[in-house]
Amino acid sequence: METVIQNTITNHKIMLDQHCKAIVGNQEMLARMIHEFVREARHLSVKEIMKIIKDEQRFRCLNNENMIPSYGTVKFDMFCCIDLPQLNGTNKRIYLNVEIQNNPYPGYSIITRGYAYVSRIVSEQWGSEYDDKNYDGMKKVYSLWIMPKAPKRKDGHMNVYETNERIICGTTVEEKEIYDKGVILAIYLNKEHDLNKKYEEHDELLTPLMVLLNNVLDYKGKQRIIEEYGLNTKKIESEVKDMCDLGESIVLEARNEGKQIER
Repeated sequence: METVIQNTITNHKIMLDQHCKAIVGNQEMLARMIHEFVREARHLSVKEIMKIIKDEQRFRCLNNENMIPSYGTVKFDMFCCIDLPQLNGTNKRIYLNVEIQNNPYPGYSIITRGYAYVSRIVSEQWGSEYDDKNYDGMKKVYSLWIMPKAPKRKDGHMNVYETNERIICGTTVEEKEIYDKGVILAIYLNKEHDLNKKYEEHDELLTPLMVLLNNVLDYKGKQRIIEEYGLNTKKIESEVKDMCDLGESIVLEARNEGKQIER
């Protein structure tokens, strides 16, 4: 009996995980994240970014399974690259990795794991973006870590980790584009966030993420947030509906299992 219960819980966790990945990988949610957190896209509107995402020549979802011989395999939650038009008329390719981390304290630092992921993605570019004759072809990587079940004291906190130049001697300054190849962003959200209070920064993205990645509201409650924040997409509603139905199923099964144990 315990084995059956454990297998059921595991299967439910996998299904919930898939729904969460589909939500952050949704075109509109992805466009909002790129607009808010990717510096090379700040001059573009969400609608312009969505148009780029729909263009297969400028946006690609990449294989989320990264295997390096002797270093094991890592599965990214979401992994893509996008070519962003710049104000000077050029295009800049960005690699983006988005991770949902329900446990913000897994026994190691999320930041060091983020650096490991950035390093893997940079290494994976070898032979396609750069090689030993053209290291300058290396493309910038963004790794976003969303923690929807962070402690209340960290709700709404966002920390950025990136490379900056520090001149020790002399006056020579390199262009930031040369060494700015990896950015890690940690986003902390708490499921008990008061929906009557907006987040101080990026509320238009953080509130939908907090609500949609946590089962704190029923389907109608989540639908209200979707409409209030202008997420005009049936795909998100479909994922949210399935996620809520699954959540209700888990609660019901837990109650039934509790009754069986009491007997």
